[in-house]
Amino acid sequence: MNDKKTVSFGMALAIIFLPILVILLGGLVLRVGFLVPLMLATITASLLSIMAGFTWKEVEACIVNGVHRIIIVTCILFLVGTLIGVWIQAGVIPLFLYWGLKLLSPSMFLVSTVLICAVFSLMTGTSFGTIGTAGLALLGVGEALGFPTGLTAGAIVSGAYFGDKMSPVSDTTNLASGITGTNIFSHIGSMLYTTVPATLVALGLYWYLGLNYSGGAMPDLTPITDALSANFNRSFLLVLPPIVLVALAIRGIPPLPTLVIAILVGVACAFIIQDGMTVKGMFKAATDGYVSQTGHPLVDKILSRGGLTSMSFVVFLLLIAMTLGGILEGTGALGVVVDRMTRSVTTPGGLILATLVSCYLMTIGTGNGMLSIIVPARAFEKKFRDMGIQSRVLSRTLEDAVTLGIALVPYSMAAFFIVGVLKIDAMQYIPYAFLNWIVPIFSLTYGFTGFAIWKINKDAGNAPGNSPAESEA
Repeated sequence: MNDKKTVSFGMALAIIFLPILVILLGGLVLRVGFLVPLMLATITASLLSIMAGFTWKEVEACIVNGVHRIIIVTCILFLVGTLIGVWIQAGVIPLFLYWGLKLLSPSMFLVSTVLICAVFSLMTGTSFGTIGTAGLALLGVGEALGFPTGLTAGAIVSGAYFGDKMSPVSDTTNLASGITGTNIFSHIGSMLYTTVPATLVALGLYWYLGLNYSGGAMPDLTPITDALSANFNRSFLLVLPPIVLVALAIRGIPPLPTLVIAILVGVACAFIIQDGMTVKGMFKAATDGYVSQTGHPLVDKILSRGGLTSMSFVVFLLLIAMTLGGILEGTGALGVVVDRMTRSVTTPGGLILATLVSCYLMTIGTGNGMLSIIVPARAFEKKFRDMGIQSRVLSRTLEDAVTLGIALVPYSMAAFFIVGVLKIDAMQYIPYAFLNWIVPIFSLTYGFTGFAIWKINKDAGNAPGNSPAESEA
């Protein structure tokens, strides 16, 4: 895009909000899905960009740039789909489903779901991997125990994104700390102030709801566990694929080779442990997903999923969403609005509010978490410094809004993945992803009260863990 071209504030608002209005009207009001509304929104943004003085070639370049950003993500999505199909075929996910039914009590199920997903995600640094493995098994346990699918999925999302936000091996954690010049452990320590109390509140809500849904008679789970036992051999070797996945993630191995190795280990376990395994059957599970034929309707519903092709529609939606995001970024419309917000800020509370709003604006406009961290970070970095506020407050605020908020946007990359893997509607889980909603409330409260808003000490020198000359003054 030509750097000399800029759009007016009014046109920037139109380029951003008219397409978003089209998406919300079609996807949430008319409930016709997000595919056609996203296409119409992209067309709307393209026409408005041309009206603002950009040529079609320039708009096309924006689209290409937007799609280019998600090539690796697309590969990850396809590999996660493959991993799910292979791990079900191997008996990994059925094993965790069996253990979950045997060990988890209904009253503590939702709390346990959050904690299990949080630990798994904290170790691996990936919400996607957590949701597609541990989350999938826990969703099955929840259905068997009689919990609403959306409520269980909300608990899974809360736990998965806790780890994604707090893990030192998470991509968003490293991006937020890196782009603001903050030591990663100082950044994580700062996030504890908003994330820990919000997690406690969320766990309290899940505990209360768990009591409500577990008050009746305990459902008879024997037919489900019998169906699992009759169709899958159990072995402690089946914990090897998840262990390998976690170990590789902790060692900092990139996602693509990590997933490939985890898939291959799953394939090996399938041929060693399960009876009647064939190469053709394994290829079919990896490509089209596993088709459960246990004879138990609920088990067959839970386990009939996965495969590379199961992610095709998710990737298609994602490509269209990223064409829109590319236009909003490339025309500079988002930058114009964010820049206007920075100029109107005069207090620390207002600065935190403006940062949160700009992050949500980027997230809603692009559906891309990485971009939604980068643009506000660059726009607000100087403002934080001018107000004497440490960079770890900025990095924390970015993650409070974006890392958690991305899953709440029903046409975002994260939501498409969750919907594709768990086979639910986005609006089923979004109201119940309590942690994702609560953390920004603490972030905003701290901004206006001054709590955990650390100031730069000009005489402190280059304190370890902070930006230059920062300390806990």
